[in-house]
Amino acid sequence: MQDILGELNRVRGVGGSLLFNADGLLMESALRSDVDEQSLSAAAGNLLSQSQRMCDALAIGRQTGLSAHGEHGGVLISSAGPATLLLLLDPNANLALLRLEVKPFIDRIVQRLSL
Repeated sequence: MQDILGELNRVRGVGGSLLFNADGLLMESALRSDVDEQSLSAAAGNLLSQSQRMCDALAIGRQTGLSAHGEHGGVLISSAGPATLLLLLDPNANLALLRLEVKPFIDRIVQRLSL
């Protein structure tokens, strides 16, 4: 899985990546060393749980992704089969383009996890 995340980190606009499970537990990571991977996985898992409740309340179906943006970058969170992929985004990342570029990586992750 490290090979896929390593390639993904070379996509323009991506500053790091990690995979976590439905419980917010870290599965694999390719983040810079100053990021607490365990805490980030747990926080992202909690965020997804809360946002799924919102999707349920609005009757808009199963959540498939989420993004958040700050002054110095952002995150893009996408379903990857039994896992969830979190990408750290550079401040100037093109979110629409990234969503398209990330799709083949998600497909590879899903395939690898199903083996």
